[in-house]
Amino acid sequence: MTHQLTTLPNGIRVLTLPRADAESVRVAIYARVGARNEWEAVNGASHFIEHMLFKGTERRSAKALSQAIEGQGGSLNAYTDRDHTCYYAKVPHDKAAIALDVLTDLFYHATFDPKELDRERQVICEEIRMYDDQPDSVAVDRLVAQVWSGHPLGRPILGTLEGIQSMPREALLSYWRGQYAPSRTLFAFVGRIDPARCVADVERLTRHLTPAAQLREPEPFSRAIPLDPLCVERRAGIQQAQLALGWRTGPWQAVENPPALAALSCLLGETMMGRLFQSIREKRGLCYNISSGVSQMTDCGLLAITAGCAPDKALTCARAILAECRRVASKPISAAELRRTRDYLCGRFRLRLDEAPLWFVASRTLFGLSVDPAAKLAQLRAVTAEEIRACAEQVFSPGNLALTAILPEGTRSPAAAWARLID
Repeated sequence: MTHQLTTLPNGIRVLTLPRADAESVRVAIYARVGARNEWEAVNGASHFIEHMLFKGTERRSAKALSQAIEGQGGSLNAYTDRDHTCYYAKVPHDKAAIALDVLTDLFYHATFDPKELDRERQVICEEIRMYDDQPDSVAVDRLVAQVWSGHPLGRPILGTLEGIQSMPREALLSYWRGQYAPSRTLFAFVGRIDPARCVADVERLTRHLTPAAQLREPEPFSRAIPLDPLCVERRAGIQQAQLALGWRTGPWQAVENPPALAALSCLLGETMMGRLFQSIREKRGLCYNISSGVSQMTDCGLLAITAGCAPDKALTCARAILAECRRVASKPISAAELRRTRDYLCGRFRLRLDEAPLWFVASRTLFGLSVDPAAKLAQLRAVTAEEIRACAEQVFSPGNLALTAILPEGTRSPAAAWARLID
């Protein structure tokens, strides 16, 4: 995959991935700013800003922003994560200049109209309420708060109802102007593009920006911060128990083996051939949904397992999950299971690279990681059974477990029984 990275005088980086046979162009603006950059008084600001940038600029109304892209048959969207945000558009290749103009317009020239802000404040509150009505989402939020207890990473990306309702416009503007600096910004293009023109267009549209004199850096994470091991919450109006189990892992560039961690998660619960699906759903019928996943950042990570089950089976299900984790940590997997795991990881990576090459290259470039798909594939193909076992032993070590159980109100499930699972 041939790509070109250019750094402009003001610090903005421009990434181009030309594809001569593509009919489309995907343009994205990545900012190395997310929920972890926030302090308590502005928790939820990154996501709030994401909403406000689509509510109108000095040149375009909210409707005009969407029409400029959708009127070409394209799409326009954004997302906020814990360590970055992304604003992106996909258009026919001959409309790339329009997509770039719209994205730079909303990213740099949003007006934060007070009336629109108050309306969007209520929209975000409804979004928070929507997720709060979903017990599986609540379980994951509680787990994240436990794993990164006392750190900005543990706060909800959306913020809280109280915080969003009371956040002043001035605080949002100050955060936006102070955090979204050129040195944290990456413009990325993939499709039928002229790389030199992309760079020239970005430079023209951003020449008014100057390097930030001083940036407030996000609080680094330290594994010395103790996690909160247990949360058992009872809720009215639900019928199923939701479980979320999480373990801290190392960051992208840690001593721990990233391919082994990816293989461990795959082996456990990312597919229907995973051990958790086969043993807990297929053989024992304890749940319908069960899965695992890994989230890694520059200084920390999380391996999480989630499941929904009958309330009277919740303790049994949690014990069975932990038993499978101990089993993979105690004995290397078979040659056949290793081969299946490697094949899945390599196949998934190749499909993602074909479907979303911009995401892979841009997200890694944003954080200064190696952008070499061939090397990544080689690492996945080379992971060994002993590396996976050793990774499991390290991750599933004593004192590294956080467990969340969201139970229907009235469930007979003593807190002491849950506490014993943590010991």
